[in-house]
Amino acid sequence: MKRAAGLMVGLCFGSSMVQALPLLPHDFAFGLPVITTQEAAAYRFSLPLTVYQDSVREDLGDIRLFNAGGVAVPFSLRRPAVQAPIHKAAIALPVFPLHEGSRVVIDGIHVTIDSPRSAINLQTQNGSTGDLLVNQYILDGRALDSTLSALRMSWPAAASDYSGRVSVEVSDDLGSWRTIVAAAPIANLRANGQMLIENRIALAPTAAKYWRIKWLGAPPAFEISSVVAEPTESVAAPARATLEVGGKPDPANSNDYLFDLGAHAPVSRVNVLLPEVNTTAGVELSSRRMAKDPWRIVARAGFYRLKTADAEQQNAPLEVRVDNDRYWRARITDGAGPPRATLRLHVEWIPNEVTFLAQGQGPFLLAYGNATAIGAEADLSQIPATLQIAPAVVGPRQVLGGSTRLVGNPPAFPRMRAVLWGVLLSAVILLAWMAYHLANEPGR
Repeated sequence: MKRAAGLMVGLCFGSSMVQALPLLPHDFAFGLPVITTQEAAAYRFSLPLTVYQDSVREDLGDIRLFNAGGVAVPFSLRRPAVQAPIHKAAIALPVFPLHEGSRVVIDGIHVTIDSPRSAINLQTQNGSTGDLLVNQYILDGRALDSTLSALRMSWPAAASDYSGRVSVEVSDDLGSWRTIVAAAPIANLRANGQMLIENRIALAPTAAKYWRIKWLGAPPAFEISSVVAEPTESVAAPARATLEVGGKPDPANSNDYLFDLGAHAPVSRVNVLLPEVNTTAGVELSSRRMAKDPWRIVARAGFYRLKTADAEQQNAPLEVRVDNDRYWRARITDGAGPPRATLRLHVEWIPNEVTFLAQGQGPFLLAYGNATAIGAEADLSQIPATLQIAPAVVGPRQVLGGSTRLVGNPPAFPRMRAVLWGVLLSAVILLAWMAYHLANEPGR
């Protein structure tokens, strides 16, 4: 009985060892060489269309990264955000101080509004400033090419303590002004070796040629030495991959057109391309993962293609929730009936990005396409944010194990497993027999 139990333990251990055997490059259908141009601890690249076409799992769980020795290296997948902010550098603006009692007089001869680099000649009505404090500042913002989200002032390090408020006004001609900030707190305080400095004025995104900062109440004894403008963050659209396929009329419904993307890309934009100019059509778009799955409605929208005197106009792609389905259907719901020529489907997506650690020697290889592989992403969130991740690109597709890896082979008859199960069953019967006889033995 002990021998049978030991045999069973050996079976379980051996089975787990077989399942834990690491996959090698030839276990995958295809591969893409990863090309790097600089030494780095980590690299990042975007997945091309071929990976979405030949990987088996929609979640890309059947991809691996290998080094030159065929050893798998840690990697993670990331889908970039739809929009990423672009940070612009702050810009120092020319500052013109005005003293108490002064009134700005524009000298038109010296002001050329169309030239961003022209000088501004500011004159005061009383001419002499004497010991009067500066109670407002004019800022020249004609060189700016974007809206501002904040103004940040600076003053001498030895400036006296102050706490007050300022207003901010804008103008395009130095004559008429409008207030955009009524009262922003400003502070320059020191106590017990501590400093409290508030010198940043937050703004609603605003564009103007001239800016005016005015102290509310008594101005401080110090003067502003510089003012830096912080441009509003702009939003950059990420690079998108595209695919366009032709449709086939559905024999079961003349208003339906069927499309096969041949890939399970994470589609986030879709457009129906009408074959004829000066046509419009209401379309219901549906998708499904497999050819025999039920259809799932994705969107309903109107599409058009019009010929104008200048050029041809067409509707923009429609934003949809990320959809990995391969099969799509366009159903004409209104318009002048089904078009005489076939429709075309245009899809766009943001490619997933692969980040991997450069363990071992290169060149590295992205392998993909295995019907039995399970996800093997690593958690790379512990990588320091300061680590520079070098860019990489992928080369042409290589055949590794071939297309047979895309289909799971039926499992062979497990002869050894059957034998071991027989041994286990025999051991159980033997144990039951021994227990029965022990239980019925006199004196037991």
